[in-house]
Amino acid sequence: MMPIRKPLAVIPLLAALVTAFPTQAAIRSSLMDTDRAFTFEKGAGVYQVRFNYTGKNWTHADVAGIHIHTEKPIAILPMQYTDPSAIQPGAVVDGRHIGKEWNTITQSALARRLEARGFLVLTPSITQYGEDLPGFQALEHFIAGVHKGNTNVQTVLLTADAHIPNAQNPIPGAQMLVTGTNDRNLEWEEHLQKYMAPFYEAVGLGNRGARVRGGLSDEEGSSAAWHPLIERAAEYGPEVTIIEVARAIDIVEKAGSIEQGEAWASPLFDAIADAMHSWAFHD
Repeated sequence: MMPIRKPLAVIPLLAALVTAFPTQAAIRSSLMDTDRAFTFEKGAGVYQVRFNYTGKNWTHADVAGIHIHTEKPIAILPMQYTDPSAIQPGAVVDGRHIGKEWNTITQSALARRLEARGFLVLTPSITQYGEDLPGFQALEHFIAGVHKGNTNVQTVLLTADAHIPNAQNPIPGAQMLVTGTNDRNLEWEEHLQKYMAPFYEAVGLGNRGARVRGGLSDEEGSSAAWHPLIERAAEYGPEVTIIEVARAIDIVEKAGSIEQGEAWASPLFDAIADAMHSWAFHD
């Protein structure tokens, strides 16, 4: 039995983004851990974060907890991809970087569905903090701070995988990356996978399911490291994942283009939103 989760007290996309995401003014938050000082402070409003950079200990987030004043369950849908000239442009299809475009599509699509299902949705973006390594530090620590300050939080980032294998990702494709340095919530992972399975059966794509990303380096910011976005947040709550929807080239082939991928993946977005809702409101 799953544990009870009690809730706490590209132009065509612009219109959807305006209506999909809550305004900062509509959300009240407060920073915790006020008994000590933090070296760094970035962001504004509800997206403000205070933290200490922990160097090579990239699995740990020394961060002020961020308490969101809401009775709703919280969903964090990060935007981690940057413009092609920046630090993380994402997968390439026919010479075109599609990471930010696909992340924008998935963030907006999932935000609309989760808000309709009663979630308070947070959409932190790397652009808010700076499209560089310090910016990623702030984004990762913000997500960790929200997990630290609240009890009913799920973080889901939907991406498109590159198609060239590497040591950290030997079998590119649909998969659910989860924490490798903290205790996992296997029930939550299996819950999401159960809801997602019919989509992959329908479209004829394999899905590796939940897996630890693994790493070959302890260097901060290295692509060979465990994914710090996952690890830092999972220190305070393991319900955090980066879901590779499919290889980017498969999305384009199946949907016709990355833009048409939103309609193609709509049943998957519905399924993930239903799974997150079921988990958050389970009684």
